[in-house]
Amino acid sequence: MARSISKNRIVRNVFTKLALFYDKLEIKLNWRQGVVWRKSAIAAAKLQKPQYVLDGCSGTGLLSFELARALGPTCQVVALDFCPAMIALAKQQIRQKNIRRRVEFKNENIESMPLPDNFFDAVFIAFGMRFVSDIRVVLQESCRVLKDGAPLIILEQAVPPGKVMRGYARMVREYWLPTRARMTCGIPAVLYHPLHDSLIHYPNAKKIGRMMLQTGFSNVSYKSLGRGVATIHRAIKRKPEG
Repeated sequence: MARSISKNRIVRNVFTKLALFYDKLEIKLNWRQGVVWRKSAIAAAKLQKPQYVLDGCSGTGLLSFELARALGPTCQVVALDFCPAMIALAKQQIRQKNIRRRVEFKNENIESMPLPDNFFDAVFIAFGMRFVSDIRVVLQESCRVLKDGAPLIILEQAVPPGKVMRGYARMVREYWLPTRARMTCGIPAVLYHPLHDSLIHYPNAKKIGRMMLQTGFSNVSYKSLGRGVATIHRAIKRKPEG
């Protein structure tokens, strides 16, 4: 428990300091493919007229806004993040997008969500899973709030397979991106490096898939993006037997 509290505090502190820069930094972190990857994640859910969807670890609302546009006015998006600075920025931006009533932001921790059981038609987690203190707890909580048969979609960066691509990605993340972030956004390396380190310790796609199977999901699959620098996981909440 102490470790979880400590990591949560560190992550919240880092993202509080990054909030004002995050949308510009995100473009570089996600190899200028963030918009494409988020749309692919939404398409992977294969939703048919959903009423409620959850954007866990919503940050500044980039995925939330895409969900509201893609799923239309009959769907309510609940966006949840435990960093107040990120939520405040998202609320400021939503005023300009004419979708205010279709996205509700909540300052809460995805590891202990004050949300009802069996409620959501889909749960999405984009570029936030590697920062949580306990992946298994997040999967369990996501399963709890999902309706039976509803999908969980996880979009996350990944360490690509293959020695050449893995080495290239490491060079970009460890040297090129921190330099660009400092020069164009004024972000000191001390704030950038936790973003990179979180990826080093994040489980690979097969291990995430096994954890999904162990926490109430079935039909688990994943798809690599950008030659392996990102991954979309898809799983379905198992229906009770009988």
